[in-house]
Amino acid sequence: MTQLKMTMAIAVAGGPTWSINRTEDGEADDVVSVAIPAGATDTEVQVQPGESAQIIVLAIQSSIYGDDITYKASDGTTDSDELTLHGPQRFGRGVTSLFGLDVKTLKFSNALADVTATIQVLVGRDATA
Repeated sequence: MTQLKMTMAIAVAGGPTWSINRTEDGEADDVVSVAIPAGATDTEVQVQPGESAQIIVLAIQSSIYGDDITYKASDGTTDSDELTLHGPQRFGRGVTSLFGLDVKTLKFSNALADVTATIQVLVGRDATA
């Protein structure tokens, strides 16, 4: 059993402030840190072997953000549309279905000419169907 505690705060200057706290129970978690060299295309990072419905949380952070760092989700046969990594990203239970396929790997690309990006991916999931 693994427990994932998630906290997020959003504050709008002169507007509302949200504090979101959530705890999810799962059966497995993995964290991977990979270097995506300058000019790399579709560097695969294994996420999980099952179905997207088993993912409780999928979080992505990078040492670099912006138009030059992109990724796609893949089920091993088909890739999703390419997304730009403009900032840290978090997908919760059920949200990975937006990719339109079972997320088994993420494929990262780095269009920068001379800078390596370090990407960290965290996945919490149910290990049994």
